[in-house]
Amino acid sequence: MSIILKNAFVIRDFDSDPEQMDIEIEEGRIKRIQKDIKSQNYIDLTGKMIMPGFVNTHTHAAMVLARGIADDVPFDKWLYEFVLPFEDKLDEEAVYWATLVAQMEMARKGIIAFLDMYFHSEMVAQAVVDFGMKAVITRGLVDDGSGNDQGRLEENLQLFEKWNGYKDLVRVGFGPHAMYSCSQGYLKKISDIAFECDAPVTIHFAETVGESDFSLRDLFNCGFDRNHLILAHCVHISPDDLKQLKSDHIYVSHNPSSNMKLSNGIARISEMLKEGVNISLGTDGAASNNSLDIWHEMRLAVLAQRAMNFGIIPSSEALKMATFNGARTLGIASGQIKEGSDADFTVVDIDKTWYKPLCEINSHLVHAGNSCDVFATMVKGRWIYFDGHFPTVDESRVVNKFMEVLKRLRDTGS
Repeated sequence: MSIILKNAFVIRDFDSDPEQMDIEIEEGRIKRIQKDIKSQNYIDLTGKMIMPGFVNTHTHAAMVLARGIADDVPFDKWLYEFVLPFEDKLDEEAVYWATLVAQMEMARKGIIAFLDMYFHSEMVAQAVVDFGMKAVITRGLVDDGSGNDQGRLEENLQLFEKWNGYKDLVRVGFGPHAMYSCSQGYLKKISDIAFECDAPVTIHFAETVGESDFSLRDLFNCGFDRNHLILAHCVHISPDDLKQLKSDHIYVSHNPSSNMKLSNGIARISEMLKEGVNISLGTDGAASNNSLDIWHEMRLAVLAQRAMNFGIIPSSEALKMATFNGARTLGIASGQIKEGSDADFTVVDIDKTWYKPLCEINSHLVHAGNSCDVFATMVKGRWIYFDGHFPTVDESRVVNKFMEVLKRLRDTGS
């Protein structure tokens, strides 16, 4: 059965002008985009604009459980004294309900897909399928320096074998945490397995000043120059490494809020863009950002570069990072509105004074609008958020279960 979306303005990609068009969706894909499609049954989106969905290319979804924890302490203390001890308490139930809550937040803010690095990853995958969002899911991987990882890589491989490609929503990758938490031999092993599986790899890279001893060449020596590689942060990357980032299979996930909140600095993404680097946007986890809002990251990314005199990023480039580049980073069929593509949309209420005149829509989306303007979010032709409601889940039950888990974790410590 077809879905007809009528009377909305449509921007087909990051550099398009809005056109008033109708869209026909069939079996989760865009069948037609044209004016005045005749139909008795349709969804009237007058006063709205359909745009490619936002993509979050780096987060730890279940960390919504730790939102606000140790907000005002230095990075090392935040990580080792607060976050890691709290995460030690998490079980499968906690991760499942927290991942559902995180998706509710992201869907409300126009996000259609995300990349996750965490543990109890089967529960992450189950939550993604139950909610209906797209995701690249990786198991966070660390070893003891000699290759002993307590079975983490095997877990990741089992996750791949069971969930990769499931319902065309889940893509499974591999998630070595960082070069300082993985031995060289372990990294080589991860690279080999991911290459054999044709799976993406994501890793925290050059997030802090303390990581300056590690170079991109060190990572390439472990074999990652051949992988679909997603580097999160890249704040303290060297000039030599920056020039090596340009590749069709290397992607940088820029996380400005997290980097600034944890006092790690601001990545020079304007310079990366000049070098032709593929850059997308991530929120990081809610413990290091508090919000899972790519729209906010998009604007902050632009303003931070200007504030530091690093360079000017045009509004169209910011939209590209938040949508098209995000889809490329995750390897999903999204990022543009065209016939044959998946129907992955963010629907924005543009019947607001701050969207006038509509001819400057790219600028308005970046500098005037915000995620509160999101009216609906669609993934593969299915609404996952629509006008204040989450059609795929029982919102009250999810929130109640989440609060029960949070109370148990904080009150009993187990």
